[in-house]
Amino acid sequence: MWADGSVAELARLRGVLARAPSLAPTHASANLRVNKWDSLVLDSEILALMKHPIKSMFALFQPGLMEKYQPEIDGVTYAMLFALSVGMHQPTPGMKLQNLQFEKECLTWKKTLPLFLLSVGLPYAWNRIHRALLSYRWREDRSTEAEDQYQHFLNLVHRMSTVAAILKLANHLAFWKQGEYRSVPERLVGMKLAPLTRSVAPRAITFEYMNRQLVWDGFVEFCYFALPLINWQRAGLWLKQRGKQLLGPDASASDGQASGVGPCALCNATPAKTPYITSCGHQYCYYCLQTAVATDPTFVCATCGDVFDASERLSAAHVSPALLHM
Repeated sequence: MWADGSVAELARLRGVLARAPSLAPTHASANLRVNKWDSLVLDSEILALMKHPIKSMFALFQPGLMEKYQPEIDGVTYAMLFALSVGMHQPTPGMKLQNLQFEKECLTWKKTLPLFLLSVGLPYAWNRIHRALLSYRWREDRSTEAEDQYQHFLNLVHRMSTVAAILKLANHLAFWKQGEYRSVPERLVGMKLAPLTRSVAPRAITFEYMNRQLVWDGFVEFCYFALPLINWQRAGLWLKQRGKQLLGPDASASDGQASGVGPCALCNATPAKTPYITSCGHQYCYYCLQTAVATDPTFVCATCGDVFDASERLSAAHVSPALLHM
């Protein structure tokens, strides 16, 4: 009696499992909300990558041409992604990376065509209407009646924008509670996501990329803070002075001294352009010296290291008599 009851119950359970394959053991992370949302983010990033070569191509045309046809470019790019994935009953690249796909019952023309119109056609039409309103706003040949119609239509568009924003917010809250529909078009059409392949392994979560991103962002912010505090002019002069001390005097300086005008201690131009001589006896180009003094009030000579005190235009009085009679 007991054995017969057990066999009958086991047969009933096997029948239930056969009729409901979704009860097969799968890990809880196989259909998480984060996977669904990540797939949406990945698809948007893939669209941005697809637009990059188009932007490079339009760089060869006249300026403003790409901005003029930006709605068409966005619409065609999204339409290509939709047609080559959902239109062919395949998951989008973002869905495939997250092991997701639309349920087989949803991949019919009665659902994919409305989803295409709501996801691609409606945003394109909305962008075009918005641009037309902006361009019509600056026209000066509008009559009073046309102005009233424009304001009425503009108020209608603003109300529709408010309603759309409220619907997006409500759908967003419902998605985080129920985890079914990522966007309003998917909810209106009834497009549900399901796992692409059933997995018994937990979702591997790694923070390696996040850690690298945090370290890099911190380093960039530190550079933004520290680099403006560095006096690059003074640092360059210090390095140049140390280099001259290590390498010795420049051989080209003797050529400039033959004419009485030596090389500039900063830019090393031989002879110095509009030469000025400092109180320590070294020569500079006028613009090099003025720029250095204006940048650093405590400017030191790039040759000897003395603090700058005064300068004057190089004249015959500063040239030795032996050079004048050569």
